[in-house]
Amino acid sequence: MRSAVARVLDRRSTVAVASLITLGLGLFFTFVWAPHPWGWQGIDQYHELAKALARGEPFGTTDVPWGYAYYGALFYWLVGDRVWVPVLAQVIINTAAPVLLYRLAQPLVGARTATLSALILGIFSFNTVYASTQASDAVCTVLFVSSLVVLAKGVRERRMLDIAIGGFLSGLVPQFRPNMILLPAIFAAGYVLIGRTRGHLARAVVFTAAVTLALTPWIVRNYRLTNTFMPTSTHGGIQLWYGTLQVGPYLESRAQNPRSIFDSSPLPYTSLAESPIVIRARKYECAPADEVPALVYWTDRSRQSQRIAASARDGSLITYAIPAQSTGTAVYYYLEAGRTAPGGMNTLTTPPGGAANPFLLLVDDRHLEDMDRHQDLVDIFDVIRIARHIAWQEPVGAGEDIDRSGGVDAADLNAAAARLIPEAGVTQVDFASDAAAATLRLADGSRITIPRQWRRRQTDLDVAGNLAGALVSRWRTRTSLTAPPLAGPCPLLEEVGANTVFYRAELHLMRRYMALAMDNIGRDPLAFVAASAYRMVRLFIIRGSDDRHATQQFSGARLAYAAGTVLSATYFLVFVAGAVIALRRRSALAFLLVPIVYVPLTICFVLTNMRYTITMQPLMFVFVAVALSAALRLDSPEASNDAASRRER
Repeated sequence: MRSAVARVLDRRSTVAVASLITLGLGLFFTFVWAPHPWGWQGIDQYHELAKALARGEPFGTTDVPWGYAYYGALFYWLVGDRVWVPVLAQVIINTAAPVLLYRLAQPLVGARTATLSALILGIFSFNTVYASTQASDAVCTVLFVSSLVVLAKGVRERRMLDIAIGGFLSGLVPQFRPNMILLPAIFAAGYVLIGRTRGHLARAVVFTAAVTLALTPWIVRNYRLTNTFMPTSTHGGIQLWYGTLQVGPYLESRAQNPRSIFDSSPLPYTSLAESPIVIRARKYECAPADEVPALVYWTDRSRQSQRIAASARDGSLITYAIPAQSTGTAVYYYLEAGRTAPGGMNTLTTPPGGAANPFLLLVDDRHLEDMDRHQDLVDIFDVIRIARHIAWQEPVGAGEDIDRSGGVDAADLNAAAARLIPEAGVTQVDFASDAAAATLRLADGSRITIPRQWRRRQTDLDVAGNLAGALVSRWRTRTSLTAPPLAGPCPLLEEVGANTVFYRAELHLMRRYMALAMDNIGRDPLAFVAASAYRMVRLFIIRGSDDRHATQQFSGARLAYAAGTVLSATYFLVFVAGAVIALRRRSALAFLLVPIVYVPLTICFVLTNMRYTITMQPLMFVFVAVALSAALRLDSPEASNDAASRRER
C-alpha cells in the first residue's frame, strides 16, 4: 500500500487531479445536491448588498465588510441578477486552493507530503461545500493562502515586491473575514523579533504599509460615516454578547438563555454624542407632492425651540439632521407643516399635539441604566420603582403615580402594564415580595423578579416568559397617554425614526451589545472563561442539534451533521498528531501553527462555529499530511528508494 500511495504522490499530475476533484465536488454541490439548506443566495445579506451595489447604490452597512459584496456585485453588474454566476465563479476560484497549498507546503515538507496535503484538501475541504452558496469562505480562503504563498516566497528570496503583494493581499483578507484583522500585525512583529536585522525591519515596514494600503479605503469610509475609527465592522459587539450568553447550561444555545431578553432597550436613546442626529420620516401617499414639513426641536439644556429644514429628500422619504448633542441630553422634537383646507390654512404636526406631545430621544451612554431624568417616559424603571416602594417602602416621586390616584400602590403596577403592553389586555398584575426580592406575575404566567440588591440596571432583573419579556423593553412618552388622535383624512408623516440609518443604528447597537456583554461577563467571569476555553476546541468540530435556535434544521440534517462531526473530529485529531510531529522535528512548518492558533485565541469568546476555522483548514491539512506520511512512512529512505528505482525502470 505504501508503495502504491507513494507512486500516486510522486506523479506531477496528482495536484492537478486534486483541483479537478475540488471542481467536480463544487459543481455537484452547486447544481445537483448540496449538504446545506441555504440555496445559492446563502444565509447572509450579501445577495441583496451585491444587487444594490450593482444598481449603483452605496454600500449600505457597517455590519459586514465590503469584500464579498463587491465580489458579487461585479457579476450582477456584468450579467444581471443571475445568482448562479458568482457561485459558479467561486467554485472555479476554489479549485486553485490545492495548487496554492502545494506551493506553500512544498518548500517546508517536501514534494510528496505537499502533494498529499493538496490531495486531502481537494477531497475533504469544507470550502467545497460553502462554495456552492453565497458565502465569503471559499474566496477568502484562496485569497488568504495566496497571500501566504507570495509572502513566503518574498521572505525566502528577500524580494520586496513579493512582500508588498503579500501584504496587500493580507490586508484584503479581513474585508472577507473581519476576525483576520490582527494576523498581519502578528506576522510583522514576529518577523522582526525573529530576524532582528535592518533587512527584517525594512521588509516588515513594507509589508505593514501594504496591509495598511488595503485597509485604508474601508477605514476612511467608516470614519466619514460614523466619526469612529473602525478597521473591521460593527458586528463584533453582538457576536461578543452572544458569546457571553452561551455559558453554563446554555453552552450550546444562546437563545435558551433568559438573559437574551435584554436585546431591546427599554428607552429611546442613542449613544452617539459625536455625530448629528439623523431623523427620517416618510410622507403618506395622500400628502401633497410639494409638502416638506419642518422639524422643530429643543433640549433640556436649551429650551429655546429651533426650526430646521429637511437636509435630503428621496421620494416620500425625508431626512433631517439635528446638530450633535453632548452625553446626558434629552432631545424633544416634532414635525410641522401648513396645509390648505376649505376653511383656510391648517397646521398639521407629527406626532399629534406637536410641542405638547413631542418625540423624545435621550443622548446617553449609560446603556443599561435609567436615562429618563425628567420622567418623560413610562417604562420598566417606573415599574421597578413602584414595586420597590410597595415591597420595601422605598421613596418614589409623583411620576410613579401612573393612575393619578394620589398615591403609589399596586394599582399603579396594573396601570403601567396596561399602558406598556396594551395588546395583552393586562388588568391585573399579581405581586408578591419578601426580604430578598419582589415578583410580578402576568396573565400568561410570565414573571419579573426584582432583587432587593439592585445596581439600578435593567439587566439586574430576572425575567421569564413572553409578556414579562415584552414589558421590560417597552416605553411610552407620558404626553402620548393623553394626546389627541391623528387629525384629518391624510396625516402628515409616518415611520418617524431617530438615528435609524445604518451608519448610526449599527454603531450604536455595537456599543449597546458591548455593554450587555461586559455586564454578563462581570456576573460570572469564571463561567465565561470556561465557555471560551470550550469553544477554542469546539471551533474545529461540527456539531448539530435538534434545537432550531442553535442549529439550522433541514431535510437530512441529522445525517449531514453526524457526518460532519465524524469528519471534523477525525481530521482535528490527526492534525494535532501532525503538529506534534512537526514540533518534535523542529520543522519550519511549525510557523504555520501561528495562524491556526490565532483563530481560536481571538474569537473563542464570541459566538462561533466550525465555519470560522475554514480559512485555516488548508494549513491544518498540511499537518494532517505530515501525520499520515509519518504513519505510512512515505518520507522514509525505503519509500524514497522505491520511488527512485521506479523512475530508473
